[in-house]
Amino acid sequence: MGSKIIAIVLVFLSMISGCISYPRVSPTANNTPTEACEDADYYFLDSAIECTITPEEIEALLPIADELKEGDIREDVWKILEWEESKIEYDFEKAALPPAKITTYPTGKVEISRGSKIQSPSETVNLGRGICTDYTVLTLALLFAMNYTEAYALEINFENSETGHAAALVKINGKFFVLDQKPPVMDLGSYYLHWKKVEGKTISNATLYRVLWGDRAQVEKIGVLYPSDFLGEDYTFTNFDANRLAFGIMERIESEFPDLKKDENLKSGKPIGYSSGKRWLMTFPNFAMYYTPEFHEQFVDYIYSNLKDTPEILADLGDYSYFWVDVKAEGEDLKVELVLARK
Repeated sequence: MGSKIIAIVLVFLSMISGCISYPRVSPTANNTPTEACEDADYYFLDSAIECTITPEEIEALLPIADELKEGDIREDVWKILEWEESKIEYDFEKAALPPAKITTYPTGKVEISRGSKIQSPSETVNLGRGICTDYTVLTLALLFAMNYTEAYALEINFENSETGHAAALVKINGKFFVLDQKPPVMDLGSYYLHWKKVEGKTISNATLYRVLWGDRAQVEKIGVLYPSDFLGEDYTFTNFDANRLAFGIMERIESEFPDLKKDENLKSGKPIGYSSGKRWLMTFPNFAMYYTPEFHEQFVDYIYSNLKDTPEILADLGDYSYFWVDVKAEGEDLKVELVLARK
């Protein structure tokens, strides 16, 4: 068999590692109705969530939410991240602005200089850009527009850095999962390791807020997470997961290309009885670190979509008769091998 080996390394742009979130310096009761919001409230994540996520905002997001909603929270949050990745750009100009300076005088007068407000969900959609806090607010609002009534937000601090970060979360079967601007969804451990290993920043702590939706958004600070809390919810990728991913991808291929037949002999590296063939090797950086079984189906779909989105691979899927898929972890990366052959 004369075979060609073609390697593809997918380059995933890393998450934005600079995004200013201003934590409050004094305790607040986060129960201010929207009509009572003041300018300063739009500079802090907790109060901005309450002031910007309103019934009117939720109604404005319904067309997007209805288009994305699948009815399963795993599918829904992944769809939200895919939509945000394709429709919203990171606003580097806004991120470069200096931190806001908010001065409160004894008379009660509040003076704000520098910085920028956290945007409302519809503003972020209309502008098509935002920074981490804007993404966080938008993600929460889209969840509420999908009829979910509880979500979470993180306000993150890094070691030796004045620049923080913010992200939305959901809780599934008692575990937190982070939704941060683009796929994949990550568990807390993977998220911590992403920042440390990929972004080069170490999370020192993060304030965790519960956000409830009824007739308005209500925010409650429920605790502070430390590195041990993040790493306590880290999943370790196994050979079982690799095989499960491979068979999931093969099921997708068989469903869409019924003329293609699985042949386990093709995984041996020395197939006999074929006239020609081709191997495609695709690398998904850090996906062994990111993988979590709760989102198995979404990882399968994501990998398969990337295979199909390569025109040459798509053409080969329709041109060959037999195939096999192998998945393995190499360090933090996932290596996906697609073998195609004809007799």
